[in-house]
Amino acid sequence: MKDKIKIYNEDFEEYLENALKSYGYIFPTTDKQMSCYEENMEEIPLPKEFESPDFAFVNKGKMKLEKKHIIKDNSEADRNWALAAREGKDIPEDVLEKMKKDKEEAKKKQDGNK
Repeated sequence: MKDKIKIYNEDFEEYLENALKSYGYIFPTTDKQMSCYEENMEEIPLPKEFESPDFAFVNKGKMKLEKKHIIKDNSEADRNWALAAREGKDIPEDVLEKMKKDKEEAKKKQDGNK
């Protein structure tokens, strides 16, 4: 207990960060911290199947990738138009036509994903 290190409040954070990095709890940033980490780290051997890069090519050709279409949610825009209609505001004819066209296209895309 006589050799206790005196750490002041200003130095505590720096001391703690260095200790965490030296023992691998945070990624080491200096050579000294890395050396300390390597000394205390136990070596864990790789499993046999990972010793060769062939494990990455075992399922080659068996997986099929599919392109997924994500439909953008326009519910907020729909609510805004509904609100405008409820308040008695006139919606221009060209906007109504575009809304109808967009709704039909979205429905087609959604039906295509099923």
